[in-house]
Amino acid sequence: MLASPPMPAPKLDRALVLHVAKLSSLSLSVAEADRFAGELARIVAYVEQLDGVDTSDVAATAHVQLDRMPLRDDTLQPCLSHEDALAQAPQVEGGGFAVPTFVE
Repeated sequence: MLASPPMPAPKLDRALVLHVAKLSSLSLSVAEADRFAGELARIVAYVEQLDGVDTSDVAATAHVQLDRMPLRDDTLQPCLSHEDALAQAPQVEGGGFAVPTFVE
């Protein structure tokens, strides 16, 4: 299997940081954007060092081995009754908790 050539990293400058900030609904000053651009560029440069690591003898994996992680048994535990839970609710509607609409 042939390895793909590494993709060129985007230029991490003030314009890119401000664009991502806008997409994220964040307000950044020019000074903050410049600082983050420099920090991100250093992070990307550090990660690019991994391109130099020889992984030819490493088998490809699709995921980590989660089947070896200890999981607790899924057993029933004592809990509040439906009535007790709703008794503490500020508003009840249709046999459940009434909450304000937040999606139009």
